[in-house]
Amino acid sequence: MGLEKYFSWLILLSWVFLVLSFRVNCSEVSLKLLRTPRAFSNRNFAKFAFQVLVSGNGDICADCSTYCKLDDHIPSVCASGEILYTRLLDGNHTFEVCTNGSHGAGCSRYNWTVDTIPPTAYITAPTSFTNASNVSVNISFSEPCWTQGGFGCSSTNSCNLLVYGPGQVVPNTLNVIEPDLKFSVVVSLSTRDQYGRVVVVMDKNFCSDSAGNKFKRTENSRIFMHFDRRSVSVDIRTQIPERLLQIDRETRTVLATNRTENMKVYLYFTEPIVNSSTEILNSLNISQGLVTPISGNSLGERRFGFQIKGISQMAIVTLSLRSSLLLSRQGTSVAPVTPVTFLYDMQRPAVSLSTTSRMRTCEEQIPVWIKFVKPVFGFNSSHVSITGGHLQSFQEMSRSIYIVNIQAREDFVSVSIPENVTGDVAGNRNLQSNVLQLLHYTVPSISQVLSIFATAAFVVTSFAAGLLTVSTASLQSVGAYSRPSSFMTSDPARNLFRIACHIQVFALTRWLPVTLPVEYYEFARGLQWSVPYMRLPWETGSTFPFMMGPSSPTNSHSYGSKIHDFGKKTDKYNVDKASGLYGLPLSPMEYRSIFESQNLLPEAQYILDPQYSSGWRDFNRSMFWLAVIGGSLILLHVLLLFILKLRKDTGKKWSYGALVFPRFEIFLLILAIPCICKVSVNIVKGISNS
Repeated sequence: MGLEKYFSWLILLSWVFLVLSFRVNCSEVSLKLLRTPRAFSNRNFAKFAFQVLVSGNGDICADCSTYCKLDDHIPSVCASGEILYTRLLDGNHTFEVCTNGSHGAGCSRYNWTVDTIPPTAYITAPTSFTNASNVSVNISFSEPCWTQGGFGCSSTNSCNLLVYGPGQVVPNTLNVIEPDLKFSVVVSLSTRDQYGRVVVVMDKNFCSDSAGNKFKRTENSRIFMHFDRRSVSVDIRTQIPERLLQIDRETRTVLATNRTENMKVYLYFTEPIVNSSTEILNSLNISQGLVTPISGNSLGERRFGFQIKGISQMAIVTLSLRSSLLLSRQGTSVAPVTPVTFLYDMQRPAVSLSTTSRMRTCEEQIPVWIKFVKPVFGFNSSHVSITGGHLQSFQEMSRSIYIVNIQAREDFVSVSIPENVTGDVAGNRNLQSNVLQLLHYTVPSISQVLSIFATAAFVVTSFAAGLLTVSTASLQSVGAYSRPSSFMTSDPARNLFRIACHIQVFALTRWLPVTLPVEYYEFARGLQWSVPYMRLPWETGSTFPFMMGPSSPTNSHSYGSKIHDFGKKTDKYNVDKASGLYGLPLSPMEYRSIFESQNLLPEAQYILDPQYSSGWRDFNRSMFWLAVIGGSLILLHVLLLFILKLRKDTGKKWSYGALVFPRFEIFLLILAIPCICKVSVNIVKGISNS
């Protein structure tokens, strides 16, 4: 920093010296600018070229030093006669070049303006919706744009204000509010059309500013004007039952049926129309099926009925009307009408049962996952058939996913969902589910005795080996043995190491992918502390995980978990009035996302909640206890080494014996390898399944 400050002061003093010399010897030397930017430039860079002339006869000075300066920046050496400045900001700039040589000193200065922002215009109107035939439009430019003729509107076909749609500019109404900046003009809307939309937009590249920037059209250079003079409308009514549902905290109207006789559509016009039933039929568009006319009273050519046929067992049908093809007796076009969408579904909802428990379990509470292929209504805990157990809790995750916890009372527990206990939105009753059977048992006494005996043997061996190791190391640290042997170092932990390895082998067999005898399985489970595998301190109460899948309530884009049933309405459905009185009808995409039936996915594709999944749960448990136990033993080892170091006799030969570093840490690492391998396998399996 000090060197840079010194260099800056040196250049500044040289600059002052050049200026003073110029005043004295200005007649002997002069600077000629050969290349400069335009006085108003639209480029953010500038290149200067110059020559130093002496004696007034045009000779070029060869030994003159030149310094260039931009605005208030520090001068820099520019001996080549050229210099380029880039990344210039918009605004006024000053370039100054000075020279100093044997012939004297001199300076030259050049001022210019950088403007890279292209001019644009903002179009405004008193309103975007009107029924008038003329609308005044105001045009405001961001800066004067007068080159190439500027803004003009001499005729309808020669105007820099373009109009798209049923309208045109009235040229003789052009008013100059502020020269080159503000204008106003009237746009005439076509009286031949009863309604429509007009787009008023500026032309492209019709002028430029003083810096040469061409006009640029932006979003504000365009407005939309809607005009509507209609007087004829139509209502689409159906006989399809509707249901009011609250989805995402909004009340929505759902039309669904499983009966073909309900799929009738009626068109009610506010005025009699001249079109026949065949012409109206041709103006109807349907996504699936066929539409046929229904004979009946037309109410003076105001009412027309149609029947929808030929639809598959399940379909989302959208019916729309091309109202522009229909005319009233006065010749007025019928107003556009919102299409009506409904669900036709004859498929009965299937249901599957699964559980996160093993088919043989000793757990008192058994979680059961109930999955319907589509949302159902009216399903509750009384519809769950349980044999050999008692229902503890019932939780609705979504309209298609339910979680129940069952407390086992007998050796065999059976769970099922009978048929016809609930139904979907179209009225189809459910099919019978699979029968989930589990074997419940109590932990055998022999397994508990053997696991307790093995644990006690390990504890006694650990205590004896630890006491012997600490005693031997204490004697060796004070030099009690003149020649310490390897036997006193390795023998105390040899038996402990062997029994620990055997216990870990038995504990790991619990996770073998085969069916083990109950007595052996519970014996191995009683030794799982050696892996280690135990519940975490904050895992209190029930640790049964909730399953999740495509319709899980944790999915922010799932509609199925946010449906609340408000019941059915008895009156006929009116597509236009339903949105105002009962909420907007569902769109075809929403019908497909919420109600369309899907095949039951394999159970493996419905994984557990990630925070409770088996692989990550085992990893968290094992790593936590491995860190706690290993860390505690290592801290104890460090404490013992510190105590032995304070007691050592420097006058005698001493050692730490079996407590020498890092023998104990290597011992712990070997015992931790089975645990690390076990949790690693679980994580790899979880990633592969996902």
